[in-house]
Amino acid sequence: MDIRDTGGRDTNWCKPSPTAARNDIMTASPASKPSDGLFYPPHAKPLTGKESFVQSTYKFLKNPLEGFGPLAYAQPIVSLKTFWYRTHVVSDPVGMLQVLGTESAKFQKAPIDGRILGPATKEGLLSVGGDQWKTQRRAVAPIFAKRHMADLAPMIADVLRDFKAKIGEGGSVELNAAMADVTFDVLAKTLLGDPSGMDRERLKTATRKVVTSAGTLRPDDLLPMPRWMPRPIPPSGSRALKALKAAADDLLDSRVDDTDARDLVGLLVSATDPHTGRALSRRERRDNLIGFFIAGHETTALTLTWALYLAGMHGATFARLRDEVDAVRPDGDISYDDMAVLPFTRAVIDETMRLFPPAPILNRECIEPTTLYGRDIAPNDVVILNNYIMHRTDRLWGNPLAFDPDRFLRDPSLRNKGAPFMPFGAGPRICVGMAFAIMEAVMGLATLVRDYDIDISADCYPRPLMTVTLRPEGGIKAKLTARAR
Repeated sequence: MDIRDTGGRDTNWCKPSPTAARNDIMTASPASKPSDGLFYPPHAKPLTGKESFVQSTYKFLKNPLEGFGPLAYAQPIVSLKTFWYRTHVVSDPVGMLQVLGTESAKFQKAPIDGRILGPATKEGLLSVGGDQWKTQRRAVAPIFAKRHMADLAPMIADVLRDFKAKIGEGGSVELNAAMADVTFDVLAKTLLGDPSGMDRERLKTATRKVVTSAGTLRPDDLLPMPRWMPRPIPPSGSRALKALKAAADDLLDSRVDDTDARDLVGLLVSATDPHTGRALSRRERRDNLIGFFIAGHETTALTLTWALYLAGMHGATFARLRDEVDAVRPDGDISYDDMAVLPFTRAVIDETMRLFPPAPILNRECIEPTTLYGRDIAPNDVVILNNYIMHRTDRLWGNPLAFDPDRFLRDPSLRNKGAPFMPFGAGPRICVGMAFAIMEAVMGLATLVRDYDIDISADCYPRPLMTVTLRPEGGIKAKLTARAR
């Protein structure tokens, strides 16, 4: 996929409806004041509470973020009975930590996750549980250990340098496609051993198609289907999935006798369970690689996309970012040690993930009776952990719909365990690559804001649209111009 705008086609980028969108935001948060100098980015407007069951279900299927009513924003738990099971929507850190942390053994991945992710990652870390999950987690965790971050940072810098060489003095780009280029190349260089012969363009396209086809909800996804029943995949998604499987198989075949676990592929090939001595099966290795194709670049690409959009739309933020980076590293590569002295850059990334979390919704199914906020949760009940709502509710945040990175500088405890900020989840299954993703995002944002002016149309106000990830509907068109020095 070419990241440049070739012109002459209807791209549907940045739907020009800022007035209506901002009115929606004001409806969602009357305390918001656009005259306060802050930027109020797009927000998925909640239901009014007056919709019928059919209307609300339709909205949920079209965009899950818009399928929740005002009660979900106003109280920590909302329970409802459908035709087949009880559902509890949790948007509060206490309940989140209980389900994901202290009582995680009483919950498992919900059936809908298996239906959505199963075709691609059924035997991989994203989907399995119990001892199988523990074995796989132990296998991949070493590459993301803090001691390895300084070794991986120069590889990220290499990719960023190559990206700048590719776009030269700049031009029109679609930010999501551009950042997907960057993060996939980072994935290949740092985690996959920088394999030669990999058709990266084809894989990037295939990964996006798999996420889109799998993550687009259908009415049958709300039915109580047996876990063993496969979810039909449209032809384009099926072809894309075959491409991902073939790429993963090729990588594994090229490293079949590799005992040097220097990257993710090597770790998967050489991994054995320390308790049983069991090696990972071929299916487990392949499904884990596909999981990292998806989670290892799509989520970080979107974080960078939204961060560049927010900085590009708010001049004061852009200026502060550039000033901070200039003071630390006015030219050359951003280094691992620079991370500690770029606090505002990190705050912008955190505020971006608060507004547009990589995992907006997590689903769990209860397997052992418990209580949440005094409510009985029975086996087979589904718990929807809604990070998107938790990050944007007046109950937990001041002026929650505003883009205000300084909130993380005013109160660093917002990053602590138990705070209402959980962009990577929580508990034992917290994202294994969290530290790496943050480092990649900070380095990418710092480098691009320092070296390029970013021009985005004032009427660019893309709707946040959730599939598996949280994308800007229609994309974000921007003009990058090399900074005059």
